[in-house]
Amino acid sequence: MTSTASSTLTFLLFGAGCVALALLFMYAPEGEFQSKYARAAPAAQAAQPTRIDVDNDAHAIRFYIDGKQVALLDASGFKQ
Repeated sequence: MTSTASSTLTFLLFGAGCVALALLFMYAPEGEFQSKYARAAPAAQAAQPTRIDVDNDAHAIRFYIDGKQVALLDASGFKQ
């Protein structure tokens, strides 16, 4: 294979890859629809999220999982 044929083939493959990526990004889903392969989370979990609350008055940080306090961090350390 000559160098011009090799460079032409490389250019064509690079161009085809760029076109494929452009088409992928143009027609890819934007996240509005749920995937048919992913399972939806139950409504009970969505109602009580996992969160971290900062209590400035008590100088403490509270950790919640599914709406229940699981840990507390204050000046003396972690408490469960």
